[in-house]
Amino acid sequence: MATEKPFYFSVEEAITLHILLMREWREVRFGVDRRDLLESALNRPKHAANFENADLIGQSATLCFGLVKNHPWFGGNKRTATYLMEIFLEMNGFELTATDEEIYRMALLVESDAWRAEEIENWLRERVSKI
Repeated sequence: MATEKPFYFSVEEAITLHILLMREWREVRFGVDRRDLLESALNRPKHAANFENADLIGQSATLCFGLVKNHPWFGGNKRTATYLMEIFLEMNGFELTATDEEIYRMALLVESDAWRAEEIENWLRERVSKI
């Protein structure tokens, strides 16, 4: 459900969700590798809102981009980035309608430097609807 004030992840919330996701996937290599890079990625949506006047879809794109590119986790970086992006959208009143395969392809394009936050945002705008 959308809130008047946007929802943003705390570092602790992001870490908890990462660990739960990795346990669900039965991964053995997970946890925080670089807390500073995690904090940086989690702050990107707020900065985009304040300095670029980004809406919540733009903010979710920059969150995903930052998490994929910063590689703050020991493992599961793309999965966690897309998972947190989807939860960020949901917590702010949006639903992502992309398939798992589409999300996976998007994350690979970001990781390979083919896409930046702007391309993620354009991709999201075609696949996100207000709840």
